[in-house]
Amino acid sequence: MPVITVNWWKGNDRAARGDLVAGITDVVTRVSGCPRESVTVIVRDVELGHWGKGGRLADDRGPAGPRSSQ
Repeated sequence: MPVITVNWWKGNDRAARGDLVAGITDVVTRVSGCPRESVTVIVRDVELGHWGKGGRLADDRGPAGPRSSQ
């Protein structure tokens, strides 16, 4: 029973989360041979100000950010 946790920037819409969960589930079932029903994907939205990369907070890095339907 694989459990996959994804941390990504807050602000992605429901469609993006659904695509992510479906895609991860597809890969895990293909690689492991386990049934889709046994794959759990946990998606955690992280505020940009709580995410650091390269010594800087993500909200200081410019306009690149989450996908939304807007």
